[in-house]
Amino acid sequence: METTVWRGNTMTQRATTSLSLHYRVKAGQKEEALVEMKDMLDRCAKEPEFIMAIIHETPERPNEIVFYELWKGTRAEFDATQGTKPYRKAYIENTKTFLEKIDIEWNSPVLEWGTNLTGLNQS
Repeated sequence: METTVWRGNTMTQRATTSLSLHYRVKAGQKEEALVEMKDMLDRCAKEPEFIMAIIHETPERPNEIVFYELWKGTRAEFDATQGTKPYRKAYIENTKTFLEKIDIEWNSPVLEWGTNLTGLNQS
């Protein structure tokens, strides 16, 4: 989604895409899964479209990991550039052995407070 952003009298457009992955990790496999995630994020961080990523633990559900990525561009642009990367395809295959389930959610930021990672800061 491209979002119109007003800066004074100037209108600019900046597209960002967020990707939220909810992993349910097999018992005893969490550390191995985190190693794979870290290795993949180390590679992602070198990509020009990469903005940031955070890996979250879920204290109430010790076998759950939430992974949040923010990228420049639209989902279609992400699919065209990142979806074809060999390291991402290898990551998907490698993590299958550690996971019971994965839920993926795509979002397009529209407003932001506290930081200006998306160019949509309201504060």
